[in-house]
Amino acid sequence: MGGTTVIMTGRRVSLAICIIALVSLVPMSVQAQVDPNAPIGWEMGIDYESYDLQDGDPLLLQDGGTVVRFWIQNNYLTDINIALDYDWGNLPNASHNGEESVSVGGGKNETFSVYLSDVDLWSIEAGTGFDFEISGQLTSVAVVPTGFVPDTRSSEGQVVVPMLHRWEITAFDVGYTISAGTEFYVSVLFKNMGNTADSFTSTSIEDNCPVLTVDEEPLEDAEGVMHGMWGSALIEIKFDASSTHPTRNCKVEFSAKSTGVLNGGLGVKSSMGEVEIEVEARPVGAQVDQEQASVGDGEEPDDPETVTSENFLSLHFSLTPLAIFSAALVRRNWSQTL
Repeated sequence: MGGTTVIMTGRRVSLAICIIALVSLVPMSVQAQVDPNAPIGWEMGIDYESYDLQDGDPLLLQDGGTVVRFWIQNNYLTDINIALDYDWGNLPNASHNGEESVSVGGGKNETFSVYLSDVDLWSIEAGTGFDFEISGQLTSVAVVPTGFVPDTRSSEGQVVVPMLHRWEITAFDVGYTISAGTEFYVSVLFKNMGNTADSFTSTSIEDNCPVLTVDEEPLEDAEGVMHGMWGSALIEIKFDASSTHPTRNCKVEFSAKSTGVLNGGLGVKSSMGEVEIEVEARPVGAQVDQEQASVGDGEEPDDPETVTSENFLSLHFSLTPLAIFSAALVRRNWSQTL
């Protein structure tokens, strides 16, 4: 019985090999439209043409996910089944969503795709390349399994990280209540969150306060200055709350645009940061402004005419008792004379 089993198994293997060989040697029809010079069997490769690239050029990764397309050409006259495997090399945190097994009709060239995701491109320096490989193994021709005759193909390629631009703007809280009629400073941090060098431009400051003025010169001076990946600029911006400013919680917004995006690059075009500032009105009757406050010792009085008038008034009241006494004395002497 054991010998019979071995003989039967050997016959099945021989029969399967014969079927594959016969299928491979059958001439293909004109309708198959397969390269007549292609070898018998099957081939696979990266679909560079769909990206308008030359063979071997790197594929540009996309923020949020990248579709990698590849083709499989079946030179048999009957359907074949291919088991697929994907290897993304050192690409950080890469995951994919693609078919594990595909079927290709006889004499056809079909395109398939795998979706590559979960790669944080913002944290990888622009221009960094990663090698990948897509491999396949023939599992059956028609209905005949081919696992006992390994037949594998693979296609290698490279993906590259694009240049991405984005700025983060953080305005820090002043930390105290602003009194109307005073100046104060707001610290604003501009940080390059892109993966390549960039600068910012088109800066602006907006607020909802009626009489709050700002010196934008430091902000304008910072425009166009290049900062590398993770580079930053801390800018001190001076504000002046008028003495007539009412009590109010003011919202101040700082915005800027990425020079790289404005020049056609990828990324986030505009960024904004904001801070709330509490302004307290001055008490009724207080001095109008610091510049108009009373000067110190040794300076001229605010109103000389008022001071002179007050001095004369004081002199008048100080002489009144003396005048009354003098009048009484004169009257007494006059009475004695009579």
